[in-house]
Amino acid sequence: MRTYVLVGLVVGLLALGCNRNPQTVPVTGTVTYQGKPLATGTIIFESPGSRPATGKIVDGQITEVTTFEPGDGAPPGKHAIAIQSIAETSSAVAADPSAKTSAGYMQATSLLPDKYGAPSTSGLSADIQAGMGPLKFELE
Repeated sequence: MRTYVLVGLVVGLLALGCNRNPQTVPVTGTVTYQGKPLATGTIIFESPGSRPATGKIVDGQITEVTTFEPGDGAPPGKHAIAIQSIAETSSAVAADPSAKTSAGYMQATSLLPDKYGAPSTSGLSADIQAGMGPLKFELE
């Protein structure tokens, strides 16, 4: 009987440990484009072997960086970064259903050069560590 209780306790503790998310670090910072705060956008943090983290950019401030739970931050380590900022240009529906357009869909235009849209081409990186200061990205 004691063996069953001990086995049950060990299995229960292991199950609790499996449900925990890996460590994350809160991330803050600023993003400017051509010397001005980026009004709105998304920032993506990618690191090999880790789940990607995403955050919002509002009035040049990096906020709500999330990996597992809202605002939990990014996993520690070196990350390739992508920054995206999109402007919705219209929601026009094509008058001719056979037209070669995205009828009925929002059309969007990037407010940044395409290279910043992917971690592999942006040239941006960050080393996320506990106790670090705010990040600063100055895009041209």
